[in-house]
Amino acid sequence: MFRLYDWITRRTLDLADPYVHGTGETPPARVWPYIRSHLGPLKTVLVLSLICTVLAASIEVWLISYAGRLIDLLTETPPADIWSTHSFNLISAAVMIVLIRPLSQFARHSVNEFGLSCNSANLFRFRAHDHLTKQSVGWFQNDLAGRTASRLVLMGNYAGDVIFHCLNAVAFGLVYMVGVVTFMANIDLRLAVPLFIWLTLYVVLMWVIVPRMVRSMETFMASKSALLGGVVDTFSNFDTVSLFAQRADIEADHKGSLQATREKLFLTRQISVGMRTLTVWLEGIIIVGFVGYGIWLWSEDVASLGLVSAAMALSLRITTMADWVSEAVWSIFQQVGSVREALRTISQPLSIPDTGDLPDLDVTRGEITIADARHHYGKEDGGLNGVDLTIRGGERIGLVGPSGAGKSTLVNLILRFYDPEGGRIAIDGQDVSAVNQESLRRSIGMVSQQAALLNRSVRENIALGHSDVTQGEIEEAARQAQAHEFILGLRDSAGRSGYDAHVGERGVKLSGGQRQRIALARVFIKNAPILILDEATSALDSGVEAEI
Repeated sequence: MFRLYDWITRRTLDLADPYVHGTGETPPARVWPYIRSHLGPLKTVLVLSLICTVLAASIEVWLISYAGRLIDLLTETPPADIWSTHSFNLISAAVMIVLIRPLSQFARHSVNEFGLSCNSANLFRFRAHDHLTKQSVGWFQNDLAGRTASRLVLMGNYAGDVIFHCLNAVAFGLVYMVGVVTFMANIDLRLAVPLFIWLTLYVVLMWVIVPRMVRSMETFMASKSALLGGVVDTFSNFDTVSLFAQRADIEADHKGSLQATREKLFLTRQISVGMRTLTVWLEGIIIVGFVGYGIWLWSEDVASLGLVSAAMALSLRITTMADWVSEAVWSIFQQVGSVREALRTISQPLSIPDTGDLPDLDVTRGEITIADARHHYGKEDGGLNGVDLTIRGGERIGLVGPSGAGKSTLVNLILRFYDPEGGRIAIDGQDVSAVNQESLRRSIGMVSQQAALLNRSVRENIALGHSDVTQGEIEEAARQAQAHEFILGLRDSAGRSGYDAHVGERGVKLSGGQRQRIALARVFIKNAPILILDEATSALDSGVEAEI
């Protein structure tokens, strides 16, 4: 039985492929256009969800209406004749309740939970990641990495929840309401009047409160995102913070961020409590309207006892449904505010786009030509101002100058982490702005003074970007970088050792010299035709430096 269940649910999961690339254009900056732009891969799931929703809601309306008819049937039929007269009716209803209804709910929940919920979040994350990883290095330096990562990951939850709640609650509730109105109107059109009055008041309530809800959630999520970014910034630089900051100052700064988040959350909860209170008041209106009006019709002998019973059951069911829908609406617009805040990062256009189908860089000699390069980071001074330089293939050139002279800026322009504000940079006569960025960086190996490592194993850090290298090639590169011996002695907190040991965030578990040697091994594996070393041995002693 479990195998059958697993097979069915996995087929439902595979109804959508969440790893389909978008158009490549900048994502829309507004919430609903942004969500609509992701619906293509979910089309099959959305259609099935609507079908299952209509079916499940229709059965729920039928169930309550049948309860009313059953009371009339029992009232009108002698007990001795009930089975002989209505056995087929009763058995059919039992099959509907015991078999059809559970299957319809299973189909609805399977499509929504597996096909939609499990896929939509990853679809939004995949496309957001695809867009953000095309941004320049300079773009990432303008915001906190923790906040950017948080917005990317949580965007999947936010946008996925909006779609999920729209189908799972709002659409179900809407179909249910239409079914109730149809049922009541078929018996007595006047019975639909209380529902229309209630529905009008409910829509007006949503119309007034929802905009305030969205604005409050947007400000709350911005505050929460800033809080997360601040915490990540402190923890990722905790060695520096511990050396220079007073504990009381750290606590006061964090307390200020917490208090700002608390105040924004309080404002959102004010709206939430007010909306829930008014919803309960509306529930009272529908109960009194339905039941009271039904009793009056019964007292005038124009309605049966079964109708009054059905009206009572429907009123109670509608109040539960209204409460559920209001919670879903609250959740939807809560997430809409969150999506809007996250789009401040995710929908930004590429700062250095690859325009059109650019050719790959073809390195033959490795000659770098820099002509009148100017770059001031948008300021009036600093950076570079009119640099002319030609580095011929096979040459080793050292750039020497005081701090702030523009050495790192020149390297960033060659790598196209930034576009120069003036002038031209070419490799073998090819302007770096006119070639594919990935091919450009594939042709350049670099080791910087601050060697950056990922929180992965030593093996993965050395072989980064080269999944086809062998263990022997990795070890040979490590020997060339004078790193093999110390790598064999590594052991992390999970018990992994040697090349399997993880190095911690930014390689924090290693010394500066060890990080630089692993970075050198990585560039040896890459074996690019152009090599840039930015004080790549600054953390090494003179003996190890000479050997390398």
